[in-house]
Amino acid sequence: MRTLYYLMDKVETADAMASTLRSMNIDDDGYYVVSRDHDGVRRHQLHDASPLDSTDLIHSGERGALIGGLCGLLFALWIAVMKPMGLSMDLVTFLFVSALIGCFGAWVGGMVGISHENYKLTPFHDAIAQGKYLMVISVREPAKAREVKQAMHRRHPEALFEAEDSIGIDVLAGKAEFRPRHL
Repeated sequence: MRTLYYLMDKVETADAMASTLRSMNIDDDGYYVVSRDHDGVRRHQLHDASPLDSTDLIHSGERGALIGGLCGLLFALWIAVMKPMGLSMDLVTFLFVSALIGCFGAWVGGMVGISHENYKLTPFHDAIAQGKYLMVISVREPAKAREVKQAMHRRHPEALFEAEDSIGIDVLAGKAEFRPRHL
């Protein structure tokens, strides 16, 4: 899957781009618009970025689950090997302790992530703060992504193609890494 990022100055451009996407059989779930003008985006009946899209909830939650799960395994292993205070641990308890600490890590990571901007949107933070609109388009096939890029370049030259990346969350990523701009 591919994600395409376009910046534009006017919500009308985003509206026209959404119409182009619909004509290419890409529904409203295939894109979202990030802007500080949420009312304008909704007035034009565009798909506004949800908290899952605009915050780092998923990325940080997965990172927290990974770290918590590893800590849980280490803690359970320590109990199983060292037997503090004479405690013994069977396999079910070992897995339960690991999963419980992993869930706690996911919860802590999610709470941290909900208060931070999505790491993939960080490069566009200043432009969005200046009132620009960012349209994020997700396409399954690489050929369809090329077709979308060509159509947007032809029909909407005022929308600047900023970046392309593969869909997926790199749990260990600290910042977004995009492909250079090109058509």
